[in-house]
Amino acid sequence: MGVKNRARRRLVALIAVGALAVAGCSSPESSGTNGAGQGEIDTTAVLKFASAGPLRDLDPAVQTSYGAWGYLFLVWDRLTMLDKDDKIVPGLAKEWNFVEDGSVLELKLRDDVKFHDGTPFDAEAVKVNIERGKTLAASTLKSELADIESVEVVDKTTVRLKLVKGKGVQLPASFTGTAGMMVSPKAIADGVDIKNKPGTAGSGPYIATELVPQEKLVLKRADSYWDPNVGRLGGIELQRVPDAAARLNGLQSGQVDLAPLSSAGEIATVEKIVTPGSGLQQHQVKFKNLVGVYMRATKGDVAKPEVRQAIAHAVDPAAISALFSGYCTPTRQLVGETDPSRIPNYTYPYEFSVDKAKALVQQAGGAKVSITFAAGTNAEQPANVVQASLKAIGIDATLNPVPNTENEPRFIAGDFELMVATSWSPKADPAATVNTYLLNTYKLAADPSLVAAKAAEAGNPALSMDKRAPLYHDIWKTTLEQAWYVPLCNQTNATVAKANVVGFDNIPMSNIGIWDLRNIAVKK
Repeated sequence: MGVKNRARRRLVALIAVGALAVAGCSSPESSGTNGAGQGEIDTTAVLKFASAGPLRDLDPAVQTSYGAWGYLFLVWDRLTMLDKDDKIVPGLAKEWNFVEDGSVLELKLRDDVKFHDGTPFDAEAVKVNIERGKTLAASTLKSELADIESVEVVDKTTVRLKLVKGKGVQLPASFTGTAGMMVSPKAIADGVDIKNKPGTAGSGPYIATELVPQEKLVLKRADSYWDPNVGRLGGIELQRVPDAAARLNGLQSGQVDLAPLSSAGEIATVEKIVTPGSGLQQHQVKFKNLVGVYMRATKGDVAKPEVRQAIAHAVDPAAISALFSGYCTPTRQLVGETDPSRIPNYTYPYEFSVDKAKALVQQAGGAKVSITFAAGTNAEQPANVVQASLKAIGIDATLNPVPNTENEPRFIAGDFELMVATSWSPKADPAATVNTYLLNTYKLAADPSLVAAKAAEAGNPALSMDKRAPLYHDIWKTTLEQAWYVPLCNQTNATVAKANVVGFDNIPMSNIGIWDLRNIAVKK
């Protein structure tokens, strides 16, 4: 991460370098105005955006953290997209339907899109990209695409995905992320360096002109784009600035045009500085992401159920919320209030109780744990509270700070027994949430047999959500009872922008810490 002064110097240096329903958008309340319809748009403006998201490379098939998606959204079009209300909406796919009793997902594609290298986007391009994601040696998409048995090109605008029996219901949601990002088949065949110099290999609203891993991505507007309401900037400079204070200082000094802020105390500061005449505006959303405790229930002392239960009892969500000046809403569920799979009238089995936690530690014969967290991020202070809480109940708890680029990939790889993080992010379909966190990527389900059968039943495309939801209720209850994961609170995010920035309150996925800036523009 580096120290704060280094982050500030980097900031200055970077600036100097110059079948599912389709729903419409509604406008949430915000401080200031989004500028819609107020003044002429400056199509030559270059927006300077600063965030903490990791920036390794630009190949959508090899991303190890969804935190990098915000950079990729602007370069690669997706088959489907999310709007700011978390509704799945058309992207390169105009329509999608499960047919033949759910055994096939049929996509109807746009016929007016070309990759910037001149290659037409069509059904063959979809086939090439899905097969690449399924077979590329380093692909991180294999689990997301595993439910696709084969890809059939029906005609230029129709592709049929043959599915594993009873699976694949989450695919329209998965296609809103890296699994749905399309790369030019010609670029793939020609061996273009998609990671570092993709050039014209995308069909997105912007083209990457410069990438400095873990520092910045420079984009210019594409000469033509199929959606005239998108890509209205001359360019964007996306700067990776892990230090939140540096992002805030950049906004106040005018060196940054747009930035997210959400760590402890920042929201209260934003409330003070974003006032009439300040030249700044803000929009707040409650994160779907959870601050919580991941446990690798096959490793070390957390393999003991009593130890995991003790940890669940020991940490007070109110204490974590206090770190964020009350801007982290305590929760004991794994999905948000509007998620159809949320458990109704749920009572968490491990209420905060030091006495119960101590008794469980004694029953386990003591315990020793290492608490991993990403240094310099919103997880650092919660990790310290978790350490103090565990010491208070007799657990020998030590802190293990690692760089923000390493904590998630290494936990996924099995390096750590316990991690405090802000990355549990419910997906647009609960099947994808189960696949990501319990059965596949994170593999938190130490005993998959406890949830796999119900997950398979709930993932059947032939079932309605009304029939799927009770199955997910049982899966979430099992996850919480087994204490594979301990939810603590939902943060609040403030997107802060200069007064002339348009669309800052219409950033899809900002409620999970990802920034789809396709709708952003600047007034003259």
